[in-house]
Amino acid sequence: MISKPVAMDLSFLYQGFCFEIRTATLSIGIYYVVTSFLVCIDMIFGVVKGKDFCGFIQTADYPKGERIFDTTTNFILVAVMIITSTYLLLGVRKYRERLLIPFIILLFLDIVLSVMSLFRGAWGLPGTFTYEEATVMWNYASVKHELSLQDTARLTMIFGVIFILYVLIKVYMMNCVMNCYTFIKLHNIQARGSKAQSRSTVVELPSYSEAVKLPSKDSPPEYQEHEEPLA
Repeated sequence: MISKPVAMDLSFLYQGFCFEIRTATLSIGIYYVVTSFLVCIDMIFGVVKGKDFCGFIQTADYPKGERIFDTTTNFILVAVMIITSTYLLLGVRKYRERLLIPFIILLFLDIVLSVMSLFRGAWGLPGTFTYEEATVMWNYASVKHELSLQDTARLTMIFGVIFILYVLIKVYMMNCVMNCYTFIKLHNIQARGSKAQSRSTVVELPSYSEAVKLPSKDSPPEYQEHEEPLA
């Protein structure tokens, strides 16, 4: 096993969210698992009732084939998110850095698709907050049915700030997971090096029966004092 001083040095070197990097990565994995299940439940309600969980109709104006395709791909993406998040948790717990690679790829795609969702909301992963959803929520919470120019500018500014923070948090999550990948990789390299070093320095002593059978060495000559001749 890796020595405690080296492990402490690595833990202080790699940190995320003011915690030890493995704790921060586990929190990210748990967050993605919980949110993925919530999104899946929301999608199931949307399929059953024909509308979103909060009553916001999103795909009613789309053709039937496109709605079926969007719903199927969204369920597949949610399943992929749950699987990769589970791999992340197992990789962090078992110190297997290869299990973190699918989640890193997923986070990269999540960031890219989140930026692309500004042009079209359907391009984002399931659960990505889009401008269309913000508009529907604003209309749902507001008494007015039509947005004025002032309300539209206010909504755009609020959504822009929230969206920038959302993307920055995703980038920081990806940085934490990549640091955890490096930490686990260095941990395993140093652990293998310490095991190899301990094996090379171990001296195997013979058993008692083998030691008895070994030939005895000649005893050294007895010590004799030198006597000076008498004058």
